[in-house]
This record gives sequence, C-alpha cells and structure tokens, in this order.
Amino acid sequence: MDKPFKTLDEQVELLRRRGMGCGSHAQLLLLREGYYAVVNGYRLPFLDPVASGRADDDRFLPGTSLDDVHALFCFDRELRAATFFRLMSIEGLMRSVLSYVFCNRHRQTEAYLRPQSYSRQRDYLRGEASFEGDLEWMINTLEHHARGVEAQGGAGATASPERRDARPDARVAHYRQNHDGVPLWVLFNELTFGNLKYFYALMRREEQEEATGRLWEACERGGTSPLTRKGVFHDLEELVAVRNTCAHGERLYDYASEETGHRSYRELLGVMGRYLTPAEEAKLRSEVEALAKRYLHEHPRLERALVGVALGRA
Repeated sequence: MDKPFKTLDEQVELLRRRGMGCGSHAQLLLLREGYYAVVNGYRLPFLDPVASGRADDDRFLPGTSLDDVHALFCFDRELRAATFFRLMSIEGLMRSVLSYVFCNRHRQTEAYLRPQSYSRQRDYLRGEASFEGDLEWMINTLEHHARGVEAQGGAGATASPERRDARPDARVAHYRQNHDGVPLWVLFNELTFGNLKYFYALMRREEQEEATGRLWEACERGGTSPLTRKGVFHDLEELVAVRNTCAHGERLYDYASEETGHRSYRELLGVMGRYLTPAEEAKLRSEVEALAKRYLHEHPRLERALVGVALGRA
C-alpha cells in the first residue's frame, strides 16, 4: 500500500481525524521531531483498540493530545541517555577485564592472532557449528586493527556487522611504529562492544570462569561471584542489543529482549546492575525512578504507558 507524502497541514489534519488534539504548535513540533519518529513510534499506548478495530484505522483514546505522545517520546529519549551512559561504563569494564584475563594467560604480545589461544570447538558458547567461522573472523578482525590488514568473511562477520572507521587509532599506530606488536589492551579500544561479545565467547573455558570472578570483584561486590560463563555471554548479548537500541534512537521504555525473554525495562536494570558497582546501580535506579515520576507528574496520561513497564508512579 502506497504511503504518499503529506504536508505538515495534512499531518495535523490526519491526527485530528483520528481523534488526537493538536494545538497551535503542532506543525512546529512535527517539523522539529518528525511525524514518523513521534507518532508512529509512540502512539500505541494512546490508541483506542475498540474504535480502531471498527474504523480499521488508528483511533485515539478520548482526550489524547499530540503533547501526550510527544511527552512519551521525550521521556524515552531521556531514558536512553541515562541507560547509554551506564552502558559505556559496562563496556569499559568488559574491555579492561577481558584483556587483563587473556593477557595474563597469554604473555606473547600478539597471542590473540594465534588460533590455539582460543576455546576448543566443543566449549564454544555460540555452538560448535559456528566455531570455525567465528574464530577465523575474530582473528582477521584483530589483525585488521593491529596491522591494517582487511578482515575477511567468516560467520561472525555477518552476525556482528559493526565496524569502526578504517583510520587507525593513534595509540595503535604508536605501537605499530615503536614496539614489536600491539598489546590486546590497546587494541581493544578499536573494537566495538559487539566485537567484545564474540571475543569473550571464543576465550577458553577457564579464562571465562576467571573473568566472571574478576567482573564481580571489579564491581565491588562481596562474596563469591554468582556469574557463570554462559550467563555472562547471554548478558553480553542483551547488553550489546540495548546499546544499539540507545545509539540508534529506538524505543526503550517498553523494552523486551529477544535474547533472554526479559519483558520490561525493570528486568533490564537487573542485568545492568550485575556489571555496575552498588553505588552506580543505585544511582541509575534513582535516576530512572525520578525521571518517571517527573513525567507522570507533568503528564498524567502517561501512566498507562509507564506503569505498564513497572517504572514507578508519581
């Protein structure tokens, strides 16, 4: 079905026909933020399912305004910003711990380019069938960054398409020119969070098990680490997906994970909390609760959306 272009006047008229209140500033709001981003992205909690079914088209609940939908859009943008800030901390933690554990057990500077430095096929967390392709891709990717050699094919190349600009990092270039090789802890700054997920999956079983303890220790958690090697991998799958959601401006308030089956942002906070210090986790939870309360106080009609994902009440 064709979707013809609509002017700002036509967009506002369409919303009014569907039962949405639009003030005098509606055109400027849609010009600034975009109809598709605001209305198509955040209209669902405001739809009247019975009236929409009868009309075979969107119909909004009585009293809904464009300001309500835009408020949910703005809430989600602030939620992504707060989440992304903490995800950067988690990504940094992963870079530090994984490089430390690997380099402590593989003392040669560029041991990461040797296939024998990695997992046995039967222990591979992504499954034996994916092992050879993923290992080849990982080593090619590392070699590309360490020596400027372009990575080739491999199963992982399709599964993790994130790539950085080909321009070499100044730190990597320094080690290329002045030392015998590029250490992994330097090279890791070139890799994406998605790359780190694959690297962890390819580490040897005993190194993954050490990493679980180191992660727990680094987050200032007491006692024996409850993290498992498989659990950390599943968490990484989820955290990488959420990182991409935040970076690409996708919806987060009604979060649901295909990787783990988590069905609320509240559950996501539990995953993130495993890789934050207690103080960091408490601050993130406090920020999210305060954000939800502020928006619910200023825009009571958001309760239907925000309470549905268990973020809190005003």
